[in-house]
Amino acid sequence: MPTPDKWLQPRSYHAFSCIGAECEDTCCTGWIVNLDKPTYEAYQRCEDPELGPRIRQLVTINAAGAGDRNHARFTLSGHSCPFLSEGLCAIQKKLGEPYLPVMCATYPRVMNVVDGVLQRSLDLSCPEAARVVLLDPNLMEFDGEEGRRHDPRLGRLAVLSTAAGDSAKPYQAFREIRGLAIWLLQYRAWPLWKRLVILASLCDRLQESAAAGQLTKVPGIVEWYRETARGDFFDRMLANHEPQPAAQLEIVLELLVGRIGADFIAPRFLGLYREFSQGLEWTSESGMDGLGRRYAAIFAAHYAPFLSRHEYMLEHYLVSYVHRTLFPLGPQETHPEPSVHYHADSIRDQCLVMLVCYAMIQTILVGLCGFHQAELTPGHAVKAIQSFSKAFEHHLPFPARALQVLADKGVKTCTSLALLVRN
Repeated sequence: MPTPDKWLQPRSYHAFSCIGAECEDTCCTGWIVNLDKPTYEAYQRCEDPELGPRIRQLVTINAAGAGDRNHARFTLSGHSCPFLSEGLCAIQKKLGEPYLPVMCATYPRVMNVVDGVLQRSLDLSCPEAARVVLLDPNLMEFDGEEGRRHDPRLGRLAVLSTAAGDSAKPYQAFREIRGLAIWLLQYRAWPLWKRLVILASLCDRLQESAAAGQLTKVPGIVEWYRETARGDFFDRMLANHEPQPAAQLEIVLELLVGRIGADFIAPRFLGLYREFSQGLEWTSESGMDGLGRRYAAIFAAHYAPFLSRHEYMLEHYLVSYVHRTLFPLGPQETHPEPSVHYHADSIRDQCLVMLVCYAMIQTILVGLCGFHQAELTPGHAVKAIQSFSKAFEHHLPFPARALQVLADKGVKTCTSLALLVRN
């Protein structure tokens, strides 16, 4: 693929800078460190008398078919990269950034290509990236650029072309669909839960049209939602629906318990999990009805006031998610290696996974409100969103597990899930 000479990214993208040893949740712990083939070959030529032999000793070639992006990997020291030293990368410190694997050099930057335009964003599993993105109370704005590329190397690229011909998804209307999704999420005249319900309804309609092979109807659907959303149609639709905290909790707790028991999870998230459990007074003897009442009481007393002041943080999480994942269509092309960024086969599944992530973050925040009460700060919310993203969005089995749990609970549409997790 030719190197793109046009870019699109949130304005906050250029505000990010790695804080190195000061980071509270280093990206050098908890993840496999894969080496792209050019970096691996550079290590074989490395003449540094100390690092060269040690690097070669600690590198293992991945199985055949892993691809050039994941050609080899480091043998971890426990759960950490063996070259993590006092919070810094010993390789970068001594040999320089060109000797970093592409995955290390680019993180937490995420890059996709849409019609030849490099669309860049920040992965919120990084604490500093999360602060940069989430703490700005203003609407997230996007900047376009042309000219010389700023990124020293391109990371994993997913590709989407709106000129796609025969397809099961309305890629030709991608810009209009995603533009409407971001507009809905940023329409602050409504509470965020209402914006999500309307977006979920849109995704259900798009899924129905795609499944019926009626992609020509998609532009009309998009325009109908844009016009109708300004009226009272959805207010009437939502008038008789009440929050269901016990049902929401049942889904979230099942996913939390499953993840805690699966494999390594960062101590930072485990600490939040303990505070969350104590805040909800959740024990092995707890019943869902009692937990639901406790959740509703905390919500009213502490979370609702916090949300009224800081709802923009969850809005930014969702807008970032939409931009980062090419929501709700996903790319047509990806590298064959597993990616931490989930791309569903269907519009509905892509939306359901995003709604589950939102439901889990909100539920965790309510539990933290029970623990901290009026002392909950935006810093706590940043920590919760960042830790969740690292523990769940980067856990490859999570999307399939989430969709299976929803299916087992009888949740079949995006709108039904959005209504389930409404405030």
